[in-house]
Amino acid sequence: MERAGDIYYSRDFPVLAAIAKWEEQGRTQQMDPQRIAEELGRSVGEVIQSLGRLCHHGLVDCIDVSTHGGDAYIVNRLTASGLQESGLWPKPADLSSALAEVLKREIQATSRSDPERSQKLRVVLETLGDLGTSFAAKLAAELLKNLGRH
Repeated sequence: MERAGDIYYSRDFPVLAAIAKWEEQGRTQQMDPQRIAEELGRSVGEVIQSLGRLCHHGLVDCIDVSTHGGDAYIVNRLTASGLQESGLWPKPADLSSALAEVLKREIQATSRSDPERSQKLRVVLETLGDLGTSFAAKLAAELLKNLGRH
């Protein structure tokens, strides 16, 4: 049996991106599929199908108002997973990678001027790698929160 073609990036992700844009702009009321369809130049039926998949996959919080006449959804907001998938919130791997990049740049910058500091930073980088992406992401998130408080 041949694998079916991808519909996530061609159909569903553009709907998720439209909802993310609306979310980013301050979401003042529920979003209707008609509005998404107009913005994307797609039929309402296609958007409703995508909303169903996004909602059932846990990326979009929708009110399911489907009837025997067909599927229907009203968009409330993106879920935490939807915020991450759309790029509005960082994924753990993104935070972990960003922290590693900062450490690598600092290691390179201090390698000649302060070799002892550079070596200590190498140990931190290696230790973070050993502790895993999840820990590094939590550490990066906490560091960012503390930067925001100062």
